[in-house]
Amino acid sequence: METTKNSLAGFISPELVYLNCSYTTQDAFFSDSYQKLYKQGFVEATYHENILVREAHYPTGLITSCLNIAIPHTDPLYIKKPFVAITQLTKPLTFLLMGSTDEKVDVDWIFSLGVTRDENQIVLLQTLMSVFSDENKISQLVGLDSREGICEFFHSL
Repeated sequence: METTKNSLAGFISPELVYLNCSYTTQDAFFSDSYQKLYKQGFVEATYHENILVREAHYPTGLITSCLNIAIPHTDPLYIKKPFVAITQLTKPLTFLLMGSTDEKVDVDWIFSLGVTRDENQIVLLQTLMSVFSDENKISQLVGLDSREGICEFFHSL
C-alpha cells in the first residue's frame, strides 16, 4: 500500500537494495534493473522500453553537496507495485544532468522510483531530496554496507 507520509518505508525493502553493482553503460543498468523488477512483479513488461525513453527525454542525474545520484522513474501505468529500488555503484555511472540535454554527471547511487499514483512521486522526491541536502545523512548512508542497514536508515526518516 502506498503512503503519502514523508517516509519511504512503504516503498523500500531489502530485496530492492543492490550493493556493490557495476555497469559499463546506462543501458546495461536499465536492462538489469528491469529484469530484477519484472521478475519480482513490480513492473509491467513495457517498463524497460519506457524507462529508457523517459530518461532520454527527462534526464535524472543530480549533483548534491556530497553525493551524485540519479532518480530514474517513468509513468505509473508501467508500474504494478510501488517501489524504490536502491543501487549502490562500485564505480560511477554517467547520466545526463536533470534539466539538461548535454551536461553529464557521474553518479554513485541510483534510486529507481516506481509509483502507481502521480502524487506519491512528488512526496518521494521531496523525501529523497531532504536526505541529499543533509551532509550528515549522506555520511550515514554511504557508511552503510548492508541491505537491512540501508532499509532501516530510510525507514527511520
